[in-house]
Amino acid sequence: MRYKHFKPLIHNFTHSFVGGCNYLDDRFIFEDLFDLAKAREGKKVIINWLPITDSHDPELSERVQASIGFYQQWLPKMAASLGVDIVHLLDYRTEVYLTKHRNINVKAIAHDDRGREYEYFVEC
Repeated sequence: MRYKHFKPLIHNFTHSFVGGCNYLDDRFIFEDLFDLAKAREGKKVIINWLPITDSHDPELSERVQASIGFYQQWLPKMAASLGVDIVHLLDYRTEVYLTKHRNINVKAIAHDDRGREYEYFVEC
């Protein structure tokens, strides 16, 4: 297992979730996330991928929560395709928030069992 492959896993998985291919019920998932981030005016919208949980931010739309469920099932498969095992990740989350300049930021953050932090901004 190569820890260096966590970088593409974390970046690409987050990019896929907030990207233009994640479309459900006639709307892109990122549109719901961005609308919620704007409404919160700087308070982060956080999606916890690991450890896997069924409880998420109660303000997330049903569409977003359904998409999260699908992506949580896909995460181990994507990790395996990159030759890594997610049991070595202690936590992994995606943060979506509005900056002071009214830009939307998407950040992927994870920590592995060796104490390394992975933090990447994802452009949408």
